Amino acid sequence: MAGSSTASSRAQSPSNLSSIPTVPSADPTIAYTEHEKKWVAKPEVRGLAKRFVNRLIKHQTIDGFTDDEVNVILNTTIELLSPAPAFIRMTAPVVIFGDTHGQFSDLLRLFGHVGYPPSTRVLFLGDYVDRGRKSIEIVMLLFALKLLYPTQVQVLRGNHECAKMNRLYGFYEQCRRDRGVVLWKKFNQVFNELPLCCLVSERIICMHGGISPDIKSLDTLYKLKKPRTHAECDTGVALDLMWSDPAAGADACCSWQFNKMRNASWMFGTESVKEFNRILDIDIVVRAHEVCRNGHLFYCDKNLVTVFSAPNYCGTDGNAASVMRVSKDLKYSFLTMKPRLNKNDLSKEKMELLDKQNKNDIKSPNPMPKGGPPGLASYSSLDMASSTTSSGTDSSESLASDMSSSAASTASSSCATTDTSSASKSSGK
Repeated sequence: MAGSSTASSRAQSPSNLSSIPTVPSADPTIAYTEHEKKWVAKPEVRGLAKRFVNRLIKHQTIDGFTDDEVNVILNTTIELLSPAPAFIRMTAPVVIFGDTHGQFSDLLRLFGHVGYPPSTRVLFLGDYVDRGRKSIEIVMLLFALKLLYPTQVQVLRGNHECAKMNRLYGFYEQCRRDRGVVLWKKFNQVFNELPLCCLVSERIICMHGGISPDIKSLDTLYKLKKPRTHAECDTGVALDLMWSDPAAGADACCSWQFNKMRNASWMFGTESVKEFNRILDIDIVVRAHEVCRNGHLFYCDKNLVTVFSAPNYCGTDGNAASVMRVSKDLKYSFLTMKPRLNKNDLSKEKMELLDKQNKNDIKSPNPMPKGGPPGLASYSSLDMASSTTSSGTDSSESLASDMSSSAASTASSSCATTDTSSASKSSGK
């Protein structure tokens, strides 16, 4: 999320998006979906992945595992992800996570409320590393879960899953200190294989950063190649999917303008998002990449939402964290978690802001006016009890029951509050 890129923007102004037939000439996502369904890790790798998951959930560490064992997980993850295109598909129901940035205990708290795979299908939007102290732990948990449940866990690439970023903002130092530079390089080889964009049930498009003026149709995304070098990460659609931002305030009316805040990619306005959604025939864009005071924030007349899942970012921001829950019938809601704060470390300004948040109980903004637009299902409101799900069990997997008991202990420390607002959109298909 944080940090700025040294990549230069494309010089010419983008042309307006135009309507181009969205039927792709070839759909590599279907072939990869079949690959995931049939893919099963070797028994020894599967057993190792279970041990990693159990150790991480119970003890929040990978101490005791050798570098060779870590490399087995990473190499097998590369084997699984290599056939994946840059643009993938998955179906609802799904829980969507934003930035986690090395805040491993907070990730476990969220998992404790929404449930672990395989009972819960999850989609992560990138920025797992840097800033926080436990970046290695986060990516090892996600990779191990991906190996165990390939179709239930999807992991996208964020701008911090690029070597030039995580060399500077904390991940490299953690790897060098705990495991060595060679392992940092291996992690980045895995990051190079991560997809960039995901279409959920044909109606919700997800990425880390934002949209691009170079995306003219779904065919553009089907043909997109995964960036595996610094230069490829710094140009074209790949750069925009990881770096672009929606414009706010007075700039919201802009079409496209250079992203001065990040010194890379674009900022885009409301009309650009509406046109993008119309051309791709989708309902909403879901992205991460920015801290949100209340954990999530709608932009562009509710055509785009930002989800951020790292509470009290960097230990100083005092922000809440959210995850987005999308039901099978494409109703979406948010589970929002207040941060745990050491008030002795907060400035007077931060304390005043915290008091204001507590008075407002961190109310999440409704995505649309009460009742919703014509033709859409009515809104509902979920409280903490109704929105929280425990980790399910799988009779064929002892791992699931272990995770369930661990999740319960993690959740017992619980978040201060969760407020969820929900809306739904018909599929229209």
